[in-house]
Amino acid sequence: MTTLTFYRKVIEESGQANREAAKRATAAVLHALRDRLTADEADQVAAQLPRELKGLWEAGEGPGRRPVKMHRKEFYERVKAEAGLASLRESRWYTVAVFTALKEQLSPGEAGDVQAQLPKDLKEVWEEA
Repeated sequence: MTTLTFYRKVIEESGQANREAAKRATAAVLHALRDRLTADEADQVAAQLPRELKGLWEAGEGPGRRPVKMHRKEFYERVKAEAGLASLRESRWYTVAVFTALKEQLSPGEAGDVQAQLPKDLKEVWEEA
């Protein structure tokens, strides 16, 4: 999947036609997910992303980072704040859309590894996507 195809999938799945908002939301979801994963797992996800999305994924990543414990509501709040979204509902739409595109991008084994590191309430969102 190319970066453009990834963004198109996010737009299609979210039902939101604004391309710039989709790009901001994609970055916010990827950053929140990356920070929720261990550094090793985040590196494994990055290895399967197209170059542009890999750069986006790694933006702001620091050495020695530890996973940030967050559940669904905190995840949505973080996405809403970083992407400048109007509501948690919109944050949820984009989270499901990005998770859907990401699951298509990753190998089944890697998608399973990501899911295994999520808390129960975020696993449900990952499974829904």
